[in-house]
Amino acid sequence: MVDRITNIFLLFLLILGFVGVADAETQQRILWGVLVGGTFAALSFFLNWLSLDGSTSAWLLGVITFGVAGIEGAAIILYFFISSSLLSKNSSSGDHLRELKFRRIGAQVWANGFWFGFFTLLGLLIDLEILKLAAYSSIAFATSDTWASEIGGNRVKGRTWSFKGFKQVPPGTDGAISIAGTLAAVAGALSVGLLVWLLHPNNSIVMGTLVASTGLAATFMDSWLGANLQGQNLVNTTNRFFSSHFLYVDNNIVNWLSAGLASLLTVVIYLIIQQ
Repeated sequence: MVDRITNIFLLFLLILGFVGVADAETQQRILWGVLVGGTFAALSFFLNWLSLDGSTSAWLLGVITFGVAGIEGAAIILYFFISSSLLSKNSSSGDHLRELKFRRIGAQVWANGFWFGFFTLLGLLIDLEILKLAAYSSIAFATSDTWASEIGGNRVKGRTWSFKGFKQVPPGTDGAISIAGTLAAVAGALSVGLLVWLLHPNNSIVMGTLVASTGLAATFMDSWLGANLQGQNLVNTTNRFFSSHFLYVDNNIVNWLSAGLASLLTVVIYLIIQQ
C-alpha cells in the first residue's frame, strides 16, 4: 500500500513538472524515460531482482531518472542498483532461480530511491544545484548501507557488535556493525562520491566529498536507528485511525529515514559552504 501511495505522489510531481515547467528537450527525455524505464524494470523482474510491485516502482523511478536526472543521475543510480543487486544475489541453483523470496519489493525500492526521486523532481520544479546533490547523497547512503549489510552481514563472517551498547551479537542483527561491514560502507559511499566528482559538470571534488561524507554519516545513523527503533511500534496502543502495524518500524522505514537524513545533511552543509 505504501509503495502505491508513493507511486501516485511522485507521478503527480512528474506530471506537474512535465506540463508546467519542462522544456521540449526535457519532455522528450521523459517520454523516452517511459520506454527505457519500462525496459529496465521488466529486465529486473525477469532477472529475479524485483517483484512485480517492485518493478512498477522501479519503472517510475526509471522514468524520473532517465527523463529528469539525465545521464549523470542515471549513471549514479544504475551503479547503485546493479552493484547492490549483484552483492545481494543469492547463489542458488538454477531450479530456484526465479523464487520470489530473493526479489526486492516496491517498498524496498522506495526505501532507497524515494529521496532521489523526490529531490530530482523538486529540482525540475525549482532549478537549484543543491537539490541534485541532495538526491545523490541519498544514493551514496543507499550504496554504503547495502554494501555494509551484504558484505559485513552475509559475505564475510566475523565479529559483529551492536550499535546499542557495543555488545557482540550474531551477524545480521539489526543495528549491528563489523569491521568488514564498516570498510564496505566507506567503500560504497566513496565510490558514489567519486562518480559525482567525475560526472559533475564542474568536476568538483568538494561536491563529491560532500555526497560521500553525508552518505557515510547516514549509514552510521541507520545502524543507530536499527539498534534502537527497528522492530518496535512507535506507540503501544492503537486507535481507529492508526493500527500498530501501520506504526511498526521495519528496515524499510529505517532506510527511508536515513536516506532522508543524508539529503538533509547535504542541504545544510552546502548552505554553510556557500555562505
